[in-house]
Amino acid sequence: MLERAAREDGSLTERRGGAVRRLAALAALAVAAAGCAARAGEAPGAGAGAPARAGEAPSAATAERLFREAESLASRRRAIGVQLFVLDEAAQAGAAGATGERGAARRAALEAEAARVQARTVAAYAALVDAPALRAAKQRPPALLGLARALQDSGDRRGAEARLRQLAVEHPASGEALEAHLALANLAFAAGRLDEAVSACDAALRGAAPHALRKRALYVKSWGLRGLGGGAATDEAMRALRAIVQLGPARAGSPEAAIDEAAERELVELYAAHGDLDQARAFFAGAGDRAGPRLLGEVEARAARLRRAEPLDRPAL
Repeated sequence: MLERAAREDGSLTERRGGAVRRLAALAALAVAAAGCAARAGEAPGAGAGAPARAGEAPSAATAERLFREAESLASRRRAIGVQLFVLDEAAQAGAAGATGERGAARRAALEAEAARVQARTVAAYAALVDAPALRAAKQRPPALLGLARALQDSGDRRGAEARLRQLAVEHPASGEALEAHLALANLAFAAGRLDEAVSACDAALRGAAPHALRKRALYVKSWGLRGLGGGAATDEAMRALRAIVQLGPARAGSPEAAIDEAAERELVELYAAHGDLDQARAFFAGAGDRAGPRLLGEVEARAARLRRAEPLDRPAL
């Protein structure tokens, strides 16, 4: 079944590569959005050098200082990434100062600064995470997640995976542990370890995860299952996509809104090609009153077009 879809839309490997890039982009947007929200909620004067409050234990003050420092550095690294993106866009448009020697020099300077900031970010997170006196600090789970992300951005995927697993094992009840499972799923999917990716998504979905994280985990799971192939995996992939629809629409312009759109489109495509049309009404009733009838209509229309499609070219006699 999936082999037929692969022949229509390119090889399965190529489709997985496109999915990897799409999922990575969505993950990056989600991380950036979360970082902006966290900074918006900071109290005035809560920067890296914020003094300890009266009565606060020195270890708590140390953890807070290290965490703020690491978060500030990570924010700076993201800002440099935006500058590099803008420079690339300007270069493609042929803007003055973005091409030639001047543009190359600007890019080299930004990349060098990014590498320096990235190294300092890793060191700042590690200073908190690896300090024996700070193992119980409330900042440790988010610091472990930040450290894993910084290592991945540095190209150290093995180190990132180790820190994500450490987070999941040492702080299983934290919200960051759910994010760790999802990040492990993304890494496994990118490496072609599809069974592992699906299992990691299931781990992320076991807890009381917010809708945004559930949608991302369900979407990665659906792609992992499609890559595994087979009727049972395809059916489960369709149920994962339907579960995204069941959660309702995300805020317009958010990364999850892009997942909503993709999930609906891909669910229609998959069901029209591989689903039981006799059971379609019951299946899409599970998508909810808002989207279910509309998606059912799209599936029926698409299935009718597929039935009317011209047969393969026959050899000329």
